[in-house]
Amino acid sequence: MKMKRDAVTGIVGLTGSLIWLIMIQYQTKQPANLLEPGPRLLPYVSFFIVAFSSLMLLIKGLRDWKKDPHPDKPYFPKGGILKVTKSYAMLVIYGIVMTFVGFLISTPFACFAFIYDLKGETKVKPLTVALISLAVTFGLYAMFVFGFQVNLPTGILFE
Repeated sequence: MKMKRDAVTGIVGLTGSLIWLIMIQYQTKQPANLLEPGPRLLPYVSFFIVAFSSLMLLIKGLRDWKKDPHPDKPYFPKGGILKVTKSYAMLVIYGIVMTFVGFLISTPFACFAFIYDLKGETKVKPLTVALISLAVTFGLYAMFVFGFQVNLPTGILFE
């Protein structure tokens, strides 16, 4: 039986959400004297959003399959698997570089590279991309450091 793409994506999302929930339970620690929800709240909110979205995709995919049982087009058009693999490799490299030089130095370059990777055939100006990358970096920094009160990596070269 060939399922619709939405149903497959929903199943994968629900499976990933359950694994994520288990990881949240074991990896997120909360100080004993903390009265507000603290650092455990954000992963649970994210888990709920992903699980709910995946469930809705699964339901939509199953409804669409009942209406038209013919399978959809393939997930990846020609060259799509290579593009996803390249994006994943860029993300892994970003994580490794962040370990050495920290969040503030590596993130603008990573944002710049990700924007150029995802732009496709669209023309973008390098100055615009650089400004967006800096804005995203400092926005994320402010959100985590001041909003969530989470220290971001400084890099082992600067410790």
